[in-house]
Amino acid sequence: AGALAEIARLGGGAVESYPEDTAGRKVAGAFLHNGTLAMFERQGFSRNRQIGKHCWVVEKRVAAQG
Repeated sequence: AGALAEIARLGGGAVESYPEDTAGRKVAGAFLHNGTLAMFERQGFSRNRQIGKHCWVVEKRVAAQG
């Protein structure tokens, strides 16, 4: 949420990340450097495409603040 607020403050734009889907399984922390898919979906990101067995591209357009 803090990163999205900063992006909005700086003018907004397209935001993309590559989180790991951890639903129903245990995952080593080494695979979570971008966070979990559920975390991004709670922030309003949508799945764009799957790029690995459990890895997704997610995206969100952030409006400029003000």
